Amino acid sequence: MTASPPPPRPFNPPPRLRDTRLPPPGEVPAVLTRGEPGARTYFSEIEQLWASDRAGLATELRAYGESLDDTHWERLNNVNYPPHWHTCVMVECYGTLQGVMAVENLLRPARLTPGAWVLYVDYIEVAPWNYRVPQNRALPVARDARFKGVGVTLLGEAVRISVGATAGGRVGLHALPQANEFYSRCGLTCVGPDPDHHDLVYWEYEDGAAAACLTALGLSA
Repeated sequence: MTASPPPPRPFNPPPRLRDTRLPPPGEVPAVLTRGEPGARTYFSEIEQLWASDRAGLATELRAYGESLDDTHWERLNNVNYPPHWHTCVMVECYGTLQGVMAVENLLRPARLTPGAWVLYVDYIEVAPWNYRVPQNRALPVARDARFKGVGVTLLGEAVRISVGATAGGRVGLHALPQANEFYSRCGLTCVGPDPDHHDLVYWEYEDGAAAACLTALGLSA
């Protein structure tokens, strides 16, 4: 592992989300901030804040034979991380938390680019009301996400942090099963199941792919 991410830089242009309750395009401004709170306490508070809505979402998904995997919250709360191990990134809209991400403050060796480094995304989650039901996009939508673009906004910020940390925009992460399709759409490369990480599939941006991601999001590096 090597140097930690630097302080944030201004957005150009500022991030926006799509409010599905508004007529198209329905774009509204979002506030994206970085902080470094005590991860255990902070994520425990978010779990409580979203608990009721997450239970309702799990019930909705079960009707389509799908499940909501929330064990990542338990792992974050149970693992004894060293102080300042994570930097947390939050997306807010209309004064409400819409998504959160935790990236490690020390870079990891890249798997697709020998001798290079990646920024590792430890956790990424959107608020329960920002899920599509069902998750299977081959089926008609029963309930659309309230705000669209939360996940890609967080991922885009991970790329920006990686660029600023001299990791060249390379980002790596392990995906929960229901998120694999999302990361494929975002242009990450599937490395494969990781036996050292609960057999979750590991994804990583190849050199140059992250820049294309930022361009697609309309964000600057």
